[in-house]
Amino acid sequence: MMCLSATRTRAEETPVQVIRSPRQYPVIVIGSGAAGGMAAWNLTQQGIPVVLLDAGTKFDRSKYWTHVTPWEHRARTARGEKEYNFFLDTHEQPYLTQEGRPFSLARVWGHGGKTNVWGRVSLRYSEMDFQGPARDGWEIPWPIGYRDIAPYYDKVEELIGVYGGSDDSDALPGSAFLLPAPAPRCAERLLMRTGATLQMPIVAGRRANMTKSVRGFPPCHYCGKCGRGCDTASFFCSADHLLPFALATKKLEIRSNVVAARILVDDKGLARGVQYFDRQSGREQRVQGKVIVLAASCVDSTRILLNSTSTAHPNGLGNSSDVIGRYLCEQIRLNVKGYMPALFGSGYKQDYGADGEHIYMPRFNHRVPHTRDYLRGFGMQFWGSASTGGGVPFFGRTIPGFGAALKAECTGRYPGWVELHPFGEVLPYAHNRITVDPAKTDRYGVPLLKIDYRIGENERKMTEHMADAVEELAKAAGVELVDYRRGELDAMGSAIHEHATCRMGADPKRSALNRFNQMHDVKNLFVVDGSSFTTASEKNPTLTILALSWRATDYLAEEMKKSNL
Repeated sequence: MMCLSATRTRAEETPVQVIRSPRQYPVIVIGSGAAGGMAAWNLTQQGIPVVLLDAGTKFDRSKYWTHVTPWEHRARTARGEKEYNFFLDTHEQPYLTQEGRPFSLARVWGHGGKTNVWGRVSLRYSEMDFQGPARDGWEIPWPIGYRDIAPYYDKVEELIGVYGGSDDSDALPGSAFLLPAPAPRCAERLLMRTGATLQMPIVAGRRANMTKSVRGFPPCHYCGKCGRGCDTASFFCSADHLLPFALATKKLEIRSNVVAARILVDDKGLARGVQYFDRQSGREQRVQGKVIVLAASCVDSTRILLNSTSTAHPNGLGNSSDVIGRYLCEQIRLNVKGYMPALFGSGYKQDYGADGEHIYMPRFNHRVPHTRDYLRGFGMQFWGSASTGGGVPFFGRTIPGFGAALKAECTGRYPGWVELHPFGEVLPYAHNRITVDPAKTDRYGVPLLKIDYRIGENERKMTEHMADAVEELAKAAGVELVDYRRGELDAMGSAIHEHATCRMGADPKRSALNRFNQMHDVKNLFVVDGSSFTTASEKNPTLTILALSWRATDYLAEEMKKSNL
């Protein structure tokens, strides 16, 4: 009795240690750009709690230099002030490339990702884009068609505010949800008129600049400085137009300055959480979740998957098909500049507009009378045109004189300045790939990504046709080309449109995802950024990323409600 009594007394005096299981979130979203922001917004709107991991923090719009004049810019710089640098420094987070094959990779770590400074071009993929592989036989077909995604294009355009015209074609489907388009500038009108005569139709541009108030956000005021970030939130940015509304539901938790490294799996090979590192302290942490939505951008999502090896997934998470990292597609691009003498002296105009061009040339090379000896096609953009002063460094060197006379010669050329930028589709090649190098790691000890990328004969033939089209349009429109170098492509990666390294498809042996962006091998993992694309097209991908992410998370939410996830 004494012993029992003594034992009971000691037990009563010893505090009980309760070991709590780590919280398991219904959904973890990695990344907050177009794909991740849309996923977080849509899931929280449907009442599903989400924790979002972002490698940066929110950019402060009040500190943007959007409306800083050139002379004020010089004065501020002289005082040691610095303009916001949105792009990730490669000294902080390096990447590797194959010797002799450079690749220009732009990354933004911060709420909203690249939507803080994107070009805002918002183009619908057409049935021709989705059916391209099935039609020409190059690589696997998309598992979806235009009719599957069209309702989501409608919803995205209405939500974010995209301007455009009334055009509708087999290359660029029309929409009833576009805002009024800004008027074309003088040089753009001449290009449109000329394109029609050459059977290269040029239509109103489509951009996610709000030309009318949308959801309480003010319309674009045409300052022409979108590349510095919009301090009035008048163009779509996930950090302004999606995340605050998700936070308002009280269903979203954002963890900032955390760098996702690996997705963790359970003994069944299903995703169970994420390993990440504090960007400032380097401390390793983990978060658990029932479902994971990967949206860290094409390149970084691929890196995370390839680094997420385990007994169940020795080749990278969900990579039994060995397609993850392969088939990297970007786009080839020409930058051609010129001047229309017919507009000399017509008067300087403040026609900055919605930044970039107000027109767009959709793909035309599949139509009679045009011919081609290659697969797929190209479209053309015209940013940098008109009275922006962008041409001065080019034509200014060729004009004799100095002082007031030289200034008059330069400003007289402003209205006639044009730039022509064809974007061409690159086919998916298995040898164009992203890998990780265990021997070379970042500051957190995580293997770095390596990009090996090169174009083929198909793209070289397309480049020739792109140059032909530029020269034909320029000649017919009376454009004198300046510093022209036929067929000289921008550096690989310059379009900042990476796709297809975790592609969707019907066959699990040849694709990583199903038609709803759900992994074939890991049913509680969805990949919703550009890596999920089957092909690249010639179009800017952001509108399609937003639509696919909305569609995928609708499916995810429905599956959760059915207890299938």
